[in-house]
Amino acid sequence: MAWLPPPARGARAVSLHAVGSRRRGLGGYVADIPNVARMHNYLLDGKDHYAVDRSAVQDALEYAPELYGLARAERLFLLRGVRWLAERADIDQFLDLGCGMPIGRAVHESAASGARRGRRPRVVYVDNDPVVVAHGRALLDEGDSVVTVPGDVRDPKRLLTESRVADVLDFRRPVAVLCSAVLHHLDDGRPREVVAALRDVLAPGSALLVSHMCGDHAAPHITGMLREVYATASAPLTLRTREQIAGLFDGFDLTTPEVTDVAHWPNARPRAGRRTVTSYGGIARRPCA
Repeated sequence: MAWLPPPARGARAVSLHAVGSRRRGLGGYVADIPNVARMHNYLLDGKDHYAVDRSAVQDALEYAPELYGLARAERLFLLRGVRWLAERADIDQFLDLGCGMPIGRAVHESAASGARRGRRPRVVYVDNDPVVVAHGRALLDEGDSVVTVPGDVRDPKRLLTESRVADVLDFRRPVAVLCSAVLHHLDDGRPREVVAALRDVLAPGSALLVSHMCGDHAAPHITGMLREVYATASAPLTLRTREQIAGLFDGFDLTTPEVTDVAHWPNARPRAGRRTVTSYGGIARRPCA
């Protein structure tokens, strides 16, 4: 694909300084800049998005049309992984970080489908977007076993001490932490810091599920243009290498020999020759001894 200049963004273009100032804090709902939760909802054919979000996604698709399939692969991996954890690992507690807008089959429904008869999974959905939280409370919450709470993945220690989280999840028992399509919205070394903070409070036998966008197979100008699109959104986009993604599982034991293309999990298959953006990840357990 030949290099193309970034398309004009018209009225939605804003300064990076202004975007940065609006990203601060947990109550940062802003309707006039693209929102990554709404953008992801649009990629999944949802209905909870605005024109500014659709415009940003179309800019991204100009360079990486595979993003449509990638969003679906990440979502399917999440749901398959949750069922596997309930069915094969006998985990009945889930913490879904950066859960995004509710759409289609929910995490707690996948967990219930794999749970042992008579066991009711306990799920906490977390997001820092107040609109996502409002939608989650309206569409997902089920009594005291499935709740949606405001929280920021960038501050895991504070999140884990929130009373609503502690009311639902018992961290003395195994908990599956779900980081699906969220850590690539953190800058620099933050993902490793976040995962390490979570790992340190998880009981033996707990699990970590990660899917993370990877630019190893894409041309540099494509990854650069994607970063440019997300630079004016509510959160940045950092495409990491497969090696960096594998490093997120330090201190855990992978359930497969290595991290893999999430579209093929749990089978590790080599990438095809096409140069595209993809998503790597896996599921790992905290050692019991």
